[in-house]
Amino acid sequence: MKDNYYDNPNTDEDRLERTEKKKKNQAARLILTVIGFVVVAIAVFLVTIKLVQPDFKIKQLIPENVSQYVDEKVMGNTTEPSTETTTLTTTTTTRAPVKTEAEYLPIEEFKLDNGAKGNYMGNILSGGKVGTDASYVYHIVDGRGIYRFEPYSESYARIYQSEHKLSSLNLKGDYLYFTDNDNDNLYRMQKGSGKAEKLAEDVRTAYVYDNRIYFVTTDNCVKTMKADKLKEKTLYSSADDVELIGISLHSVFFTVTDANGNVEYITVDNKNETGEQYFRQSTKKDELVAPVLEDGFLYFFEKQSDDSYNLCRQKYGAKKPVTLIKNVTCLNPVIVYKNRLFYGELDDKRFNMMELNMNSDAVKTMLSVKKATVDNTLICQHGGEYDFIIGKKNADGDKVYYASSFYTGSENIMKFKEGKWSY
Repeated sequence: MKDNYYDNPNTDEDRLERTEKKKKNQAARLILTVIGFVVVAIAVFLVTIKLVQPDFKIKQLIPENVSQYVDEKVMGNTTEPSTETTTLTTTTTTRAPVKTEAEYLPIEEFKLDNGAKGNYMGNILSGGKVGTDASYVYHIVDGRGIYRFEPYSESYARIYQSEHKLSSLNLKGDYLYFTDNDNDNLYRMQKGSGKAEKLAEDVRTAYVYDNRIYFVTTDNCVKTMKADKLKEKTLYSSADDVELIGISLHSVFFTVTDANGNVEYITVDNKNETGEQYFRQSTKKDELVAPVLEDGFLYFFEKQSDDSYNLCRQKYGAKKPVTLIKNVTCLNPVIVYKNRLFYGELDDKRFNMMELNMNSDAVKTMLSVKKATVDNTLICQHGGEYDFIIGKKNADGDKVYYASSFYTGSENIMKFKEGKWSY
């Protein structure tokens, strides 16, 4: 036997050694048990805090090894790869809350390619009767249709016949786009075809840039579609009056006017991911008139204390506008092309289409209509080399349809009447 005295003369010493070892093991187990209770108590305490205050940082207050123990044993987390497949549910929102302030946009966001523009925004907002591409000037004559004018020879031809009132003329690639205001349809016509294809209904104003069409409907919705897919997407809708004023590379800008004349200035991105945002402080009634956003600058007429108006320009994101022309007399939307700005001027004798060189501040008269009164509804249109004045010049309804070449001067006027141009 192992404990036989004769076989093992050191049996008592061995027994004593085993007894001491047993006591030490019992003490160690007791200490471990106590530590276990303490750890569990700490874990429960920390879990309670975590439930009450989710942002509380547990690992900042306890040692790394204890934190790991809590994570793995109590919270059920592990640093080892899991063999289980977990399905995550992600909630995606495409619209942010209304009434948020628009973020600052760099000027590069407004660097639109002139060749990709369907028209000048000012032309569209004034009626969209004239447009130009690299070769021709196109113009709408209400009750007759759309004409194509060749600048070099000054020859012309009607390319689309219609007895309706047309507007929002855009030229992009091989197509013309326009709105029929009698049936409120948006059309596209391939150049040279003479046949129009309906793209959308209930359209009031439309603007084309590159491959994207923006339009405002008769029930005050802002919509967009791509020219290759022709699938409508609603970006904004309102019970109040909505007017398009401009675009950037990825967003559209418009005003919303309530029944009391209060105006809000709203932008929505093309994908409608950020929701409606205010990009300018709201105005009341006629404080600010005929805003046009072109290439990152907002042009508008601002009312003065004496009830006169100044023509102003304000860079997107800037706090204060710059006055370009004081005491203007016509509040139709301006037309902007590079450094030149075209606007109307009315007195008791004539209506003038003016050009402002925004680099030199030089002003000159481009075209005039005599005997125009304050009751006129004349509009200015810019068509590259040619400028136009179209509409009624007085309360009696006397109509004018004038054009003049940039190279021949304001006194050499072309007049369109009964389907023909003449000097």
